[in-house]
Amino acid sequence: MTGAVRSRIDASGQKRWIADVTVDGKRRQASGRTKAEAERKRKELRDHLMAEPVVNAAGFTLAQARQLSLEVRWAGLPYERTAAIYSAAAVQFFGPSTPLESINATAVEQWRGKLRSQGNRPATINRKVSALKAMSSDALLHGRITTRPAMPKQIKEVNEKDRVMSDRERDGLCEYFHAVGEPAAALVLVFLLETCTRFGEVERLRWSDVDFQLCRVTFWKTKNKNPRTVPLTARAMDAVKACGVPVPNARVFPYSYDRYRRLFDRAKEHLGLAHDHAFTVHTTRHTCASKLATKGISLAVLMNFGGWSSPAAVKRYLHLSTDALSACVKALEAG
Repeated sequence: MTGAVRSRIDASGQKRWIADVTVDGKRRQASGRTKAEAERKRKELRDHLMAEPVVNAAGFTLAQARQLSLEVRWAGLPYERTAAIYSAAAVQFFGPSTPLESINATAVEQWRGKLRSQGNRPATINRKVSALKAMSSDALLHGRITTRPAMPKQIKEVNEKDRVMSDRERDGLCEYFHAVGEPAAALVLVFLLETCTRFGEVERLRWSDVDFQLCRVTFWKTKNKNPRTVPLTARAMDAVKACGVPVPNARVFPYSYDRYRRLFDRAKEHLGLAHDHAFTVHTTRHTCASKLATKGISLAVLMNFGGWSSPAAVKRYLHLSTDALSACVKALEAG
């Protein structure tokens, strides 16, 4: 057990006393206006922590580890939902009641093999395993386990060709959405294909984020935490306008990711693409980016338009930018 009382000046310029107590890896803090008050609270915290039952590391399950990380690591972050999905994949494979410390490199390798057989790409597999590593780190930090399970090295990510959506597939999806009474789903599909956005950005888009006069939208909450404003094509703007009468604080599109993914998967099955694991909602982003690169848009512009945080993320489209690269030949021949 460790603990201390120290003084600190708060935002208003007032002196406060901070009580800090750690028992069996569990850390708690409290504050008081006087040192005596802080000392009293430190004793209360110590007594409370020492009265808590000691968690048996062998009994700390994977489901408990996931819940801990959802609370202390991923809560409120732009990629919270993605982390929840990836961590849930680990729980589904190993089992919610599996002790976290019982998972070893061999077991993780078996999981990776299963993910490969399901069509997961190396980058996706690495992210799912990273979620498991994060859960282990949080459990160790908070005293729930005594040792972190060993994990194999990440899979080398090779540059595979991204799956793009053909015009025929796009039309087939839209026809299905209309046939099952979900015309707004077709509008979402068009908007995704025309803006290169992530679904989470579209899901959070509100009418107040749309500038009808300048034909552009602003995505305030993005994966890289940097808001961005992008112009809209006529097709994208028509999709927005077709969603109904604008209500300032209301969402433009009526779908959560889970609901839209289920609808998308049913449309895939209808088109005979149920076993095409690379064909997902995110395929719209690759399709738009590939189209722009083919048209000669520079990777720097593409990076800003799609909201990628680094040039490395858009290098996969470099082989499509032959028209843009031809300017290099012209410059060399002119000299």
